[in-house]
Amino acid sequence: MRAVIFVTVGTTHFDALIRSVDDLVSGGELAGPVVYQIGAGQYEPLNGRFFRFKPSIDAELSEADLVITHGGATVFSLLAQHKRFVAVANTSLDGNHQAKFLAFLGERSSMVWTDDTTTLGACVSRVLSREPARLEAPSLASDLLAYMGVCDNRSA
Repeated sequence: MRAVIFVTVGTTHFDALIRSVDDLVSGGELAGPVVYQIGAGQYEPLNGRFFRFKPSIDAELSEADLVITHGGATVFSLLAQHKRFVAVANTSLDGNHQAKFLAFLGERSSMVWTDDTTTLGACVSRVLSREPARLEAPSLASDLLAYMGVCDNRSA
């Protein structure tokens, strides 16, 4: 399937993800066009257009048929927009918080995520063969408060 693909890593670096997508494109496993938001990373992809930062990536998210993202807040937006996406945890960041966050959301949605960039091709194939991810929990508010360690004083 030929699709507009947007890859985003947020404000940090995630060269392993950018390189993995670039390799999938050069190997013919992904067909672009591909736009990469590479953040503070050092690797510059060879297969597609890239930029480091913009005030907003809303246009790129809107135009994309498939988004490959790190495990950050963009995941909420993609779930709300019913976009096809794969979330990839950046395990090099302190405390591996992205994998924990994605595991938490993965239990409450039909999203596809991984913490291993070598499985990205299989994850993309799975996402493209089914409906976009949806939240399965009626409300994440109390779950998120518990996840973040915030207690609800209203019940006291």
